[in-house]
Formats: sequence, structure tokens, C-alpha cells
Amino acid sequence: MTPANSLSEAEQFERDAKFEDAAMAYAGILSRNPRNKRAQSALEGLRKRLDSQTDPSPVHQAGLEEALAEGRHFEAAESCGALLKTFRESHFLWDFLGRCHLAAGHLDNAATCLNKAIGLNPRAPSTYAAMGRVKTARGELDNAMALFEKSLTLNAGCLPALHGKAEVLIKRGQSQKAAAMLRKAVALAPHDAALHVTLAGLLTQQGAAEDAKAHYTQAVKLNPALTEAQYQLGLLLKAEGAFADALPCFDKVLEADPSDDRARTQRLHMLAELNDWRWLPEYAGHRRQLGLRGSGCDPSALMLMEDNPDLLRARAQSYASDLFGAAELNSTPPAGQRPGRLRIGYFFAARDAAAVLDQHGGMLAAHDYGRFDIRIYAVGAGLPDSVAQQFSSLKVLDASAPEQMAEAVKADRLDAAVDLSGYYGGGALPLFAARLAPLHIAFPGYPGTMGSAAYDYLISDAAACPPGSERYHNEHLLRLAGGHQAAVPAAPSGTPGRAACGLPAEGFVFCSFASGSRITPQEFDIWMRLLQGAPDSALWLADNGEHAVSNLRRAAAARGVDPDRLAFAPAAGRADHLARLPLADLFLDSFTVNATATARDALSAGLPVLTLPGQQFAARTSASLLQAAGLPDMIAASAEEYEAKAAELAADDKAAAGLRGRLRAQQQTAALFSPGRLARQVERAFDAACERQLQGQAPGHIDLE
Repeated sequence: MTPANSLSEAEQFERDAKFEDAAMAYAGILSRNPRNKRAQSALEGLRKRLDSQTDPSPVHQAGLEEALAEGRHFEAAESCGALLKTFRESHFLWDFLGRCHLAAGHLDNAATCLNKAIGLNPRAPSTYAAMGRVKTARGELDNAMALFEKSLTLNAGCLPALHGKAEVLIKRGQSQKAAAMLRKAVALAPHDAALHVTLAGLLTQQGAAEDAKAHYTQAVKLNPALTEAQYQLGLLLKAEGAFADALPCFDKVLEADPSDDRARTQRLHMLAELNDWRWLPEYAGHRRQLGLRGSGCDPSALMLMEDNPDLLRARAQSYASDLFGAAELNSTPPAGQRPGRLRIGYFFAARDAAAVLDQHGGMLAAHDYGRFDIRIYAVGAGLPDSVAQQFSSLKVLDASAPEQMAEAVKADRLDAAVDLSGYYGGGALPLFAARLAPLHIAFPGYPGTMGSAAYDYLISDAAACPPGSERYHNEHLLRLAGGHQAAVPAAPSGTPGRAACGLPAEGFVFCSFASGSRITPQEFDIWMRLLQGAPDSALWLADNGEHAVSNLRRAAAARGVDPDRLAFAPAAGRADHLARLPLADLFLDSFTVNATATARDALSAGLPVLTLPGQQFAARTSASLLQAAGLPDMIAASAEEYEAKAAELAADDKAAAGLRGRLRAQQQTAALFSPGRLARQVERAFDAACERQLQGQAPGHIDLE
């Protein structure tokens, strides 16, 4: 820009009463041409005018605040620094520059600027609040709390102080007080989107999902650019099974940032749950980087995308590095002797208690309490009263206070801590970043590696994790003999009629009650060919919502099968579900991730299961079940054998009846149907792992005979 143009711009600023801009423009001219008389004279006149002002104009203050609110803190700090040349004693500018440094993480510079601001105006509540945030970031919580209290003494409605005090209360484990503080702040400033987000996050941890959804929804209405609020709202909707409602939340995040892999993973998962198979080509276009760049992505969703345990381990490691950080590792103690009772702590997410107890309840009840001191820990909110009444030793831990949780558990002096939820529940995960006990053990739950050195062992068996699969896991494998799961045979109860379940009165009934995301075109193509080969047959599936039902009916029609031959079972209580399962003749397993819990229920109800094992742990859980049930012939060696075996059973009533009879007989003797046997195996595993530890040996793979 020529000097003439610079002068013209400066003079225009002056005519528009933008005196600070004019002064900076004239100063810029003089930095290039110190002898410019017009600039010298104009700047001298402006400085006399500005000497009577302590702070820049409200217009400039608003512009700076806008830049900081939009995340342009470096640009805002540069503009603020230029203004300080004119307004050297401006409380606003020193306070603002301190907040810019705080946003950038430059805590020492922030403290220096804020101290200068306090010296200029010792009665400014917002400056004390900003200094409190600096202390919070440094971990000086007592000092931070004192500063927030000072701010609130000056102004009981100071929003930054209310917000900051609530965050300190959360860190101290006082979540109820924090929620009350945040509700007060939201009432004072209902249009502050950030307050809604903080309150929603706390409410989520407290199990108040409906309230949390309302505040996340309000936050994104107030500020659609808050993509983290969109993402968290999507996760809440997903958790309640509202997949069609969750999908647009993740789409909005991706509109703002197409490279957001977390949102991409969740979008693909939602499409899969809706049986919208457009997720397959979309995944193929992103698979090379998904979960391996930027923030890690949820492995429990990624394992659905393909059966590739090497890739899944790399993705789990990426996710775990964010989640666990610098986890406390196993430090082998000096040699010692086994205590009379090993103290074992089992951990699970409180909201998933029913599913955890369906899988592990029989084993937990069958433990030898003479040799083992069993402690049960439910993490977070949402624990059903019926579960709490089952265990005298149960403790409920507040998920909003990880440090306090860890200290409470460490005080119990466990010999081993066992995670029953893994990435499926998630509630206990922050705990396992701390070393709760000499040994940390993952017990699926989530059927795969946790991808972290925070866990020493993973309980499995030779069918689920055969020799050679060690490389797929960060943990050492603790392989049990006879399987790592147990299923209690269902007590006989009133089985409903076929008509009541929408099934044909005659004909062979194939079924699969896997979640929608586990059903892909690979299985579905086989299932449709089975229906075509058995004209009177039907396929009975779980009703995963109108979108999923509609998509599967269309997929059947596209493959030449009458959509009415697909029947859909609505959600039901477990007892009712077990009672209706015998209406089917054969349970068809899914491939990439097996049906697992629903396959275990089928075997409990006397319904045979047919599986095709894959490579990853999640693709081999049904093979483990069938091996332990004494039905290894129902483990197919190929997709062709899977289809042929199902077709043979559908065509031979006698063979199908014989298979069911054999399963009923196996329920009396097979390893799968004895929770007591599983308890003894798990106890042997604990003994073996603890023995290595007490002998001063590092963890290693252990195969029980």
C-alpha cells in the first residue's frame, strides 16, 4: 500500500470515529516514514484525545471478544498487544490478553497479564475467575477455589466463576454440588451454549440422560458450530437405540470437518445398525486412515467393519493412547506367598449391569468364597435395584470423579482387578489407567484387545484365541480349558404359539437375533438362498426399528425373496425371549462379529446355533460356545459348508430334531452349562497369574490344562 493510500485509510478511520484504528494506521505510516508531517500531527492529536480514555472503545472490545470466542486467540492477542501501545493502563486489555494466553495454554504468560489486570482493578470479578482457571489448569485446586470464591464475593452472578467453581467441584468428586452450581449458571445465562455443554457432560456421567440430551440440544441450537455437543448428543441417542435420530448428529459434525474420524466411525456404525449397507463402500474409502490419525476411534464400533485383528489392534492402541494416557504399568513385586484369600475386584459399568450379570452372574455366585474374597464394583449411575440386592460386597463408584474412584479402590488392597465391560460399557475404563491392583485382567465383555499396557491379561480359550493369535493382543492370554463362558439352561416355561410371534404355522424357521450392525450382505445373501431352497421356511430376526426392518425387507425383495417371509421379533424381557426361542429350528450366526449374547441365549433355550468362525476374537465367540457345548460339528469350516449344513437341516426334519435332542442332552453334562466349572477355571487362572506375580515373574501367556 502506498503512503497516500495509508494516509487515506487512516483519515477515514478518524472520520468514522475509529480512533484506535486510526492511531495504529498513523503509527504504521511513521514506522515506515518517520518524517511524515501529516501522520505525526494526526497521531499527536489522536493521542491527546485517547489519553482521556483508559480502555479501547466498546466496538473494539466487542471485536476482540468475538475473535477469542471463535478460537482465533493468536490473532486476538496480536490485536490486543497493538492496542496496549496506546492504552497501557487498560484493565480490559490486560485481562483480555491473559485470557488469550490461557486459551493458548501459555499459563505463565496468562498469570502475568491477569496479575497486572488485578493491580489495575482489584474489584473485577471476572479477572479473579480467569486467574482461577489458570490455577485449575495447573492442578492447584485449592488456590483456584479461593479465587472463584473471591470472584463470587464481588459478584454472586459471575458466570465464569460459577462455571470454574463447578469444574473444580467435579475434579474433587463433588458432582452433585457441581450440578447445582451449573444449573444456577444456566438459569442466569440461558443463552450461554458452553454452560449447557458442561452441564450436559456432568449429567451424562450422573446417568441423567434425558436432562443431558435437553442441554446438548439447547447448546447446538444456540451455537451450531459446537460440534462436540453434536457428537455427544449423537452418542446419547445411540445409547438409547435411537439410531435414526443419532445419524444426523454425526453427519453435522462431518459437514463441519470431513476428517473427523470419530464422527465417521459413529456414522458408519449407525448406518450398519439401520441395515443401510451404504456404509460398506463408504468404509472402504476411509479404512486406511480410520482410527489411525488424530483422535482414536471406538474399537467396539470399528470391529464391526471388517475381520482384521491386526488392524483392529492398531486402532485399539490409538484409541487407548488417548483414553489411558500414561497408564501405570505392572511392577512385579518381590517374592511372596499367596494370601489365604485372594482379593479379586470385578468392575463393570452400572448401566450395563443386567447384561453383565446375564453373562457372569452364575460364575460370580459359584466362586469359592473360602479361598477368594470377591468384591463387586459398579461404575457410574443407572444400577438397577435388583442388581444391588444380589451382592453384599457391591460398591457403586461415582464416574464423575476418576481420581477419587481410584483412591477408594486402592484402599481395598485388591490382588487383581477384573474389567467385565471393556469398551462395550466404558464406565470402568478411566479407573484402569491407574494401577488398582498388582494385576489388571480383561474378561470379555468386549471381545478383543484393549490395546493398552494398562491390562496384563485377557481371559479367553483356545477356540476363541487359538495358538498364533497372541500377536493380535496387547495383553497376555489367559486361556481357560473348556471355554471362557457359561450359559445356564433355561427353565421350561410357557412357549407362545408361532402365530403370536408372526411365524408360519408350518415350515422350518431360521433365526438370528444379532443386532442390525452385525448383519452384512455376506450373511444375508446366504440366508436368502436358504429361504429360496426351502420354500416353506421363514427367517426370524430381531426388530431393530422401522428403518432396519424396511431396509431388510427391501434387500430380501431385491434378492427375489418375498419380504413377508421375514418375521421380526420385538424387544422382550429376557425370560419372555428365552421362552419364545424354541419356536425357531436353527440359529444362524453372523460372521465379522458373532451374535455372542443372543447365541448364548439360544443354546440356553435348547436352540442349536450354526457359526462360521473368522480371525478376530469377536468372530470366534460362537465357536467357543459350541466347542464348550459339545457341538463342534456346528462350527463350519467355510461359507459353503455353513450354507450346506443349514440347507441339510432345513430339508431333514429328523436330523434337525436329532440335533435339538443332542443339545438338550449336552445341557446336562457339557462344560458350557456349568457356571461352577467356569468359576473353578477362572479361580485357577487367578491362582496361576498371581503365582507368577508373587514369584517376581512378569506376566506371560498362560494355558490351563
